[in-house]
Amino acid sequence: MSFRTFSFLFLGLAMVAQVGAQTPTISQPIGSQTLVTGGPSITINLQNHFAVSDVTGPVVQFDTVKGVFNVELRSDIAPKHVENFLKYVQAEEYNNSFFHRAASFDNAAVSIIQGGGYRSAGGSLAVEIPKLANVDLEYNAANARGTLAAARTTAVNSANSEWFFNVRDNSTLLGESNGGGYTVFGRVLGNGMTVVDAIAALNRITAGGAFTELPVQNYTVTDPATPVSAEHLIIVHSITETTMFPTGGGTSVVAFSVQNSAGGVVGHTLSGSTLTIDPLTGGSANLTVRAVTTEGAAVETSFAVTVTTLPPEMTRQPVSQSAAAGSTVVFNASASHAPAFQWYHDGVAITGATSGILVLAGVTSADAGTYHVVGTNAVGTVTSNSVTLTVNPAGAVAGRLSNMSVRTSAGAGSRALTLGAVVGPLDSTGSLPLLVRAVGPGLQPYNVPNLLADPVLGIHLPGSNTPFASNDNWGGGAELANAFAAVGAFELPAGSLDSALLVPAPGLAAGSYTVQVTGKGDATGTVLAELYDAAGATRTATTPRLMNLSVLKQLVAGESLTAGFVIEGSTTRTVLIRAAGPVLSEFGVPTPMANPALAVFNALEVQIAENDNWGGDQQLTNIGAAVGAFPLTSFSSRDSALLVTLAPGEYTVQVNAVDGAAGAVLVEVYEVQ
Repeated sequence: MSFRTFSFLFLGLAMVAQVGAQTPTISQPIGSQTLVTGGPSITINLQNHFAVSDVTGPVVQFDTVKGVFNVELRSDIAPKHVENFLKYVQAEEYNNSFFHRAASFDNAAVSIIQGGGYRSAGGSLAVEIPKLANVDLEYNAANARGTLAAARTTAVNSANSEWFFNVRDNSTLLGESNGGGYTVFGRVLGNGMTVVDAIAALNRITAGGAFTELPVQNYTVTDPATPVSAEHLIIVHSITETTMFPTGGGTSVVAFSVQNSAGGVVGHTLSGSTLTIDPLTGGSANLTVRAVTTEGAAVETSFAVTVTTLPPEMTRQPVSQSAAAGSTVVFNASASHAPAFQWYHDGVAITGATSGILVLAGVTSADAGTYHVVGTNAVGTVTSNSVTLTVNPAGAVAGRLSNMSVRTSAGAGSRALTLGAVVGPLDSTGSLPLLVRAVGPGLQPYNVPNLLADPVLGIHLPGSNTPFASNDNWGGGAELANAFAAVGAFELPAGSLDSALLVPAPGLAAGSYTVQVTGKGDATGTVLAELYDAAGATRTATTPRLMNLSVLKQLVAGESLTAGFVIEGSTTRTVLIRAAGPVLSEFGVPTPMANPALAVFNALEVQIAENDNWGGDQQLTNIGAAVGAFPLTSFSSRDSALLVTLAPGEYTVQVNAVDGAAGAVLVEVYEVQ
């Protein structure tokens, strides 16, 4: 299943969420780091690891005598008012201004506190802030508690410099029925309402003129003629534009600090949101990064740093390949102790080939020869085995995906098992016969426990909840039995409750399809879901074939997912394999797996590749785009992905949650041209 085949529709109303606890969170834990004595430093962008929920608009910071707080501006619902407000902010017109009104609309608690109209100046009580042109009404959100709104006169389009905070819920009173409403253009973040509430709780006095509800502090009326001075006013020292995270200058909502358990082993510097770690001597340290908002909400995460004094050692050797001309070949190698890599072809360094993955696209006879990689750190070097690339003529039968099978638990509702397939090339005019099976009772001879007694399967077009073909109990027909034998699938008892479905020639046209396996009623159990290329003929570069196979599954805590696939043909085939977890949240998938890790095994159950956290490798990004995979948008996400070139044979992908937690995971295998 490729998520490019799905459409998601989101409907909503223009609204402003009421004030809430926008606290910092850990978006991605910082993984363990390995450095080398005398080697390079590493830098970590902390913005990739921390987040503040539900804040998308520009943010300004109010610095008042009663405390500092942040306000998100909502240019999405009131762009003219936000632009107007920021003009005053950028001109510093609000610096040394004060809250000149704390009004109660029902003679009870204060409803709003208002500012933006006057500055304190010398011995005078106030100097009026110069006014820009009035702003037209943009009433698109309710005056809920914690929102920032534009003050105006009875004239609808008269807002200019003044604003107010809704201390109480004034949605009805200041709604559309009140002269068209009052424009909301921001909201208080985090614990900022504690400052607003503190101002609203102050004594109010009548000081004449516009100041009939003036909030004051440290003011005792012993004489009605006692003057009010600047020390009694609720001064706004400044309102400044701020960033969510520190940039090295100016204010920010979040501030970072770092604690280092072993400063003699690693040094660290923090500039804005960039943490730089320097290797000093061999050993280990734990670094704790703490994020604190202006209002004092905090979160922290720790990670281990190891500084090695050892030279690199090869931990995975590259493997010789035999590929068809025009195909993609991948050599993989890895080494311990944080080396830099350099690949060589026939003894000559390959420009730009400086990672553990070497991708050769569209190979020709000129690419044939020997390859090796050298890993280097500050202590020494290591050289891999020399391996060979053989490039077969263009007419050679290139390896292809021919089958995917998944054995796991399945049932109704959220326990349904979903397989997917893309028949391609997508511009092909031909079709592909397909065999699909859901085997439960048929697994009894293999001593599989807790079988799904009566599985049901259906094949769906993209976006459709209704299958265009389905089966419940395969029925023992000769056509299906012959199809089983033709693709090498094991036999099923004629009267079993297993399900099977053959889409015979001409088969399915190029496109995306999903197969859903469920159990009857509330039954849950182990099932083997299988999907086969049933064409029984040689595939070429242009004839229809399976180009993407996938499985989406909601796993319970501690459960793993095992998917098998088969490469057929006479030469190798490069595949992109992914275990997508965190990225699924972008597609509305509930409870995605937070940290999936994948491993690939051959038919001898020997692990041949693995990945935990894809790391933002540009080659993976480029290949993903080329095969039509949806992008992994965050380079620091904990989704997993790898490229590997495989000889014809049977392979298994195993996916586990690193933390053992439950979650939905999408396992994908893409053919790479």
